[in-house]
Amino acid sequence: MATPQRTCIGCRRRRPQSDLVRLVADHGRVRTARRGAPGRGAYLCADVACLEAADGRHAFARAFRGPVTLDASVREAVAQRDEDERR
Repeated sequence: MATPQRTCIGCRRRRPQSDLVRLVADHGRVRTARRGAPGRGAYLCADVACLEAADGRHAFARAFRGPVTLDASVREAVAQRDEDERR
């Protein structure tokens, strides 16, 4: 069975969905979410560089179709997963 592919909003590379962090906008705040959680989703590599690229290109506002702010937990989750993958 084929693995679902998604595109990172930071680097624009296609990767398996399981390798990416899912984000949703909840009342104007971007937060992490599990697969299947309600809301419009966007995906980001577990890489701080992708997070910074997405933030610099205003990719979050485009992905969620409106002004949003990035919750601090997103930075923490990406940094933690990035660190885990480097081990």
